[in-house]
Amino acid sequence: MTHDYMLILGSNVYADPVYRLSYKPDQNNDDRVPLFTLENCDGVLVLTTEIRDENSNLIAKIDKNEFIQLNENFEAEGKIEAGSGFTLTRKEDRTVIFNVRVTEDRYVIVTGTFYVKDKKIRITDSSVEINDVSRKSINGVDMRDAIFVGTCGITLTNDGIII
Repeated sequence: MTHDYMLILGSNVYADPVYRLSYKPDQNNDDRVPLFTLENCDGVLVLTTEIRDENSNLIAKIDKNEFIQLNENFEAEGKIEAGSGFTLTRKEDRTVIFNVRVTEDRYVIVTGTFYVKDKKIRITDSSVEINDVSRKSINGVDMRDAIFVGTCGITLTNDGIII
């Protein structure tokens, strides 16, 4: 099984044609809030996401690589597969809110801060945090530097990641 791009999320690598990252706020039901979707489509990487601020106000949307800016206090630049990738920055203090880029060896790295109700979900190239607490367990096991194949649905929970 070959894939055009592999996703680096936290310190782990995922290999699949489609990556859907969502957040499950409540363990008692199956409701999930989508954070982003990345698709390998004929050698092109296609991104769909909504980016919100800490008050859950929509800042920007990306629908199949089409950027829609809703808040003028932020600016976007770049393209996912070029240079430092696509970056959304707060104009006031130049804080990077969201970045997605492809490395030379075709890994996709997504970093940014997502807000879902009262939760702050921060993704870096080495960690996943919810309300500033690291969530490195995957399916209940502490994992770092692992590779997962065939796991298109990646769900963040308050206890860790479920694949």
